[in-house]
Amino acid sequence: MEFVKSSDAATTRGSTLVLPSVSVGNVPQLAVDLLVNTLQAAQIGILDSALAIPVSGPGGFDHLPERRLVPVEVYQSADGKWTIVQQRSPPLPGRHRAFAQELVDFIRQGEFARVVLLASSDAALRPDALIEGPQIRLLAVNWPDEELAGRLQELSLGLLGAPSAAKQEPLKQLHAAGAAKHLLRLLGDTSIPTVALVALVSEGDNVPDAIRLASAANALLEIAPGATGWRAPQSWQWLGGPADPPSELY
Repeated sequence: MEFVKSSDAATTRGSTLVLPSVSVGNVPQLAVDLLVNTLQAAQIGILDSALAIPVSGPGGFDHLPERRLVPVEVYQSADGKWTIVQQRSPPLPGRHRAFAQELVDFIRQGEFARVVLLASSDAALRPDALIEGPQIRLLAVNWPDEELAGRLQELSLGLLGAPSAAKQEPLKQLHAAGAAKHLLRLLGDTSIPTVALVALVSEGDNVPDAIRLASAANALLEIAPGATGWRAPQSWQWLGGPADPPSELY
């Protein structure tokens, strides 16, 4: 994987990386759409990987209409505090772990301060203990507990696993979550503070799930503190399949 910068001046050192895992319902990707479009984040490059399924299409964000989308794009807030990856396509079959390793290498080389992983998991396969209670669950790796403990109850978020659970136990609760398990295992072997927000969802109209996931991430970490509401990109008008697809697709 190569980080192809839009400008030599682009830097990620000390920034917090927000990263989606292509998961059930595409909820993390939709949540990232809301973050990027609301922040009007600038595109600072792409991640070129032979392990991501090729895809191309018209621009996905209102403030960047001329930018064509590619499998993995990199954006950054105006203050440089937040670097946001948008992943448009999943890894090739059987290459999820290798793709996750490429991402971890990018994180190390980019000298990110923290990582925020957005994921979704198939609600039909959740254990009985997760049926009731918050449907957005949190899993922290190398993240100081005191920064999160006081916020969980306030924001009605729950843990993915019991605090006393063995290191790998919460990962067993992830289903149809893409490369999330691999990313969390690999990041657990580093010293990089990482927090995963996992939405328990079913396939269907997942826009409300995406709004809840983006809102939870924002409430927990204040990614877009000045936002009064989410600005969905114009591309969302095609989520259900347009009667007349845009000519740019062809």
